[in-house]
Amino acid sequence: MEPIIRENRGRLGERGRGRVFLDRKPLTLHPRPMTGPTKPESSPVPKMWALPEAIRARLGRDAGPQRAIFEESHLLLILHKPPLPDQHERTPAFFWRSPTGEWRCTEGRGGLTSLLELLETYEKKVLELESLEGKASRAQDFHSLLEELAPILRASRGLHRALQQARELVKTDRDLITLRDQAAAIERSADLLLQDAQFGLNFTVARQSEAQSEAAHKMAGTAHRLNIIAALFLPITAIASIFGMEIRSGLADTPTNFTLILMVGVALGVVVTLLVNQRKV
Repeated sequence: MEPIIRENRGRLGERGRGRVFLDRKPLTLHPRPMTGPTKPESSPVPKMWALPEAIRARLGRDAGPQRAIFEESHLLLILHKPPLPDQHERTPAFFWRSPTGEWRCTEGRGGLTSLLELLETYEKKVLELESLEGKASRAQDFHSLLEELAPILRASRGLHRALQQARELVKTDRDLITLRDQAAAIERSADLLLQDAQFGLNFTVARQSEAQSEAAHKMAGTAHRLNIIAALFLPITAIASIFGMEIRSGLADTPTNFTLILMVGVALGVVVTLLVNQRKV
């Protein structure tokens, strides 16, 4: 922008020449927003599925807990595979039912068969743990069983809850009733197995405590018998040690004195033994 020249006639210098001022209008910079391409947020659901935007809007970057989402006659089941004992992150499995009743999934052979295979995987895992529970005999065996069973029980509860939600949302699909009942049976079997394992662990710990108590009682009885024997022979040993010293008194040289000393030692031993028994009582 060209400057505007103004002549200030009101101010004159000593030589009579006017001063010239250059006025410039201030420039205001307006930064333009960046209009580059934005990175789309990742979604755990396959992009080729024709899901309504209402369902995708309810999903985050991760699958999240097991649940059922129903929007615009579309049903999306978010389930988990059977977890491992030390597995903190769950492996999701998505099942989509279209308004026409067609099923699609991200695992297995596709369709409703994949959902049945997922339930069979839970059933096989519970049966495997039941066989381990029958072979367990030590506290370590029951602890390992409980450590592996607890995640399975939590996952089966979430599975049952999600299928129950799906049954309530889509009441016309009778296959969901069968799946819901099968998931309930899996949860019940896992719950009963957990109770049996806890009872087995408690019984094993109680049996070991009882065995330790019996062993301690036997050791106490043995120690008491040893104390009685020591109390019986302690006076005789003490008297024999005294008279075994190299002191010539003449008492130990006669048979009569030896017999008398022996009888006195035995009598003292009996008295000490009686005192030990009285203290025990």
